[in-house]
Amino acid sequence: MVGNKLKEQLQGIRFEVIDLNQAAYFFIRKMNRFEYILQKTSREFVLEELYALRYLENGLILHLTKLDDDNSIFSFRAVLKELNRSSDNPAFLKLMTKMLKDFRQKINKIKIKHRNARIAHITTLEYPNLDEFLDFNNYLKPLIEFANTIADAFLGEQIQNKFKLGTMEGTLDFRESFKSLRMDLSSNKDFS
Repeated sequence: MVGNKLKEQLQGIRFEVIDLNQAAYFFIRKMNRFEYILQKTSREFVLEELYALRYLENGLILHLTKLDDDNSIFSFRAVLKELNRSSDNPAFLKLMTKMLKDFRQKINKIKIKHRNARIAHITTLEYPNLDEFLDFNNYLKPLIEFANTIADAFLGEQIQNKFKLGTMEGTLDFRESFKSLRMDLSSNKDFS
């Protein structure tokens, strides 16, 4: 039987992962139409888009690092602590402990260099140019995929993340569309 505390923690994990996948989707959608925007809009609008992209990227970093936080009640580590108290499945606990160790190792660079240094604590005066972003395809996307895998394992099912756009447009499935997300600045030729 899952206790109330663990249920709440798992619900918090679900929300973090939903927000993470939605932020990734909109970050890539905005980024991939950037070449079109450069050609079709004003410099002021380009600056506005760069600023929005920076905040979306910061959001991705914050969601990823919050999932690894030792002090948050809605983190992978908090769920594992609670499971260590209540679970009767040592094989699952061992697997999740290894996955969280791997996750922490992989996320450490963005936690120290990006979250701590320029977002949460501002420990450096070196700030990237407004048009400098992390490598989504080779760095952020694999971290998000790993976070999805861990969250799904904890919950025992794939987290569903769908939004019904309307009768004519259908449903947007953020988890399904995540699989094909790829940064390609020239892939969108309009605002669709």
